[in-house]
Amino acid sequence: MQFKNFDNLPNRLQTKIEAVRKESDEYAADELIELGEEILSQLAAIGLAVYLQQENQKETFNDFVISLFLSNGHEYNAGPLYRWVANMLKEAKGKQAELLRSFFWDTAAQGNEVLNSEIHQLATLRNDVMHGFFVLPPEKNREEAAKMEKILSDLEQANLFTQHFGQFHFCQQDGFTGQWNVIQETEWKQLESTFQFGELAQRITYEYSAAFVEEELIKASAAYVTINSLQEKTDMLLQKGKGALIAWFRPSSDNGINDYRQWVQSIDANQHIPVFYTIHENGATFTATFLTQLLRKALQKERGKEIKDVFKFLKDDKNGLTKKPVLILHNLHLGLFNKNHITHLFNACYEASIPILATAWHYPYLKRFINLEIVDYNGKNDITKELISSSLHNYIRFKGVTGENNQEQEKEGFSLLEKIVFQLHETLEQEKQVVARRFADQHGYPIEFVHEAFSILSPFYQLDREEFIKDEIDELYGFPKTIEESSRIFLSLGRRDVKLEYKHKVLIKN
Repeated sequence: MQFKNFDNLPNRLQTKIEAVRKESDEYAADELIELGEEILSQLAAIGLAVYLQQENQKETFNDFVISLFLSNGHEYNAGPLYRWVANMLKEAKGKQAELLRSFFWDTAAQGNEVLNSEIHQLATLRNDVMHGFFVLPPEKNREEAAKMEKILSDLEQANLFTQHFGQFHFCQQDGFTGQWNVIQETEWKQLESTFQFGELAQRITYEYSAAFVEEELIKASAAYVTINSLQEKTDMLLQKGKGALIAWFRPSSDNGINDYRQWVQSIDANQHIPVFYTIHENGATFTATFLTQLLRKALQKERGKEIKDVFKFLKDDKNGLTKKPVLILHNLHLGLFNKNHITHLFNACYEASIPILATAWHYPYLKRFINLEIVDYNGKNDITKELISSSLHNYIRFKGVTGENNQEQEKEGFSLLEKIVFQLHETLEQEKQVVARRFADQHGYPIEFVHEAFSILSPFYQLDREEFIKDEIDELYGFPKTIEESSRIFLSLGRRDVKLEYKHKVLIKN
């Protein structure tokens, strides 16, 4: 395939261009896909480097970057990464950000938030190839190649790859390195001077250090009040040898740290290898990547040799372990819904016979990951607006409705959810009980938003179920005497000889 020469492009791009040149016009679709994705990746890497080196950063973007750096390196496609970085650069400050902006946004339509159509269309080429049974007509391949030549010419004329945008593991003098995930712990050091993100990088560097393990040992070794019922449930789990036990505690209570200390200090070190730590809202501790790393270190210390695949090693009966690991985690609820959250390892832990003991605020979502639970709600239940705001922030942080993404729909969704949460709180302080469906109908709120608000408030109140109000059938006419909540359902079904299993969600102040 014909493709012009470029002198000032990174080696990775030159390699992809050469692959296109060597392929015939009829079969160049795969090579063109790889070249298009490399262009997107190069721009994303440069853009991300620029974003990190300016101070106008947002938590939602920084959280995404942490997830990217802690991934296995192949979880993110070039198209979505390009779009994320485009949003990061929209309000970024500095000359380098200004230089890059036109390669992400159509400057004439920037106020309408329109991505650069020439470049963004590269992300759709893969779909075209898949729908074309991985082969495109020669004329289509030549057309796509011409578009890419135009884009690469624009990049070269802007001297984009002759400038120095930063020195990070993902972006260096020759552009994108091909590596998004952080492999070496020292690579976090390169990120420590990047404003707000640098603070996260410093936190992660600390979490991977020996000092973190020592501090956790001191924290877990402090005095505690024995909870007999907690020990009984713990013994049941350890006897079974697998599964997860959660101790629910109130946000205003110290019961969680007390339960955590009881677990750490009561575990028999002659039978188990305790792996324990407190999860922090920032950094890496709430991720499966961090837990796997800590578990690997503990097993390597016990076994005296390097272990590559932790869970494969544990499932091997010939591994020679005389003691089995047990995980003890405090504040499991933090970082919830992150795609790399610790809970995604629970199935693997079950299969590898690793018992899990965890403390958490009561979010219904967490129940799907456990076998046993204990409610430790003794003491005061102070419900403050600050604590509710903390729960709201934690619950939606990785669900994409933070109101920070410059998307009007997301901002509106966040504002509505926040309004419902605090209105529910005020109502519960007066009426002691709220039924979700009735509350939604009374105020004209979408029921899914009310249910989400119920989950956010569940650490403070009791979540329950309630029967629908039943109607009474007129014996003569066989029709309800009055239309009640159950009537509409029965009328929709067209029958009444079924059990009404659907129930109201109810939030109760206790």
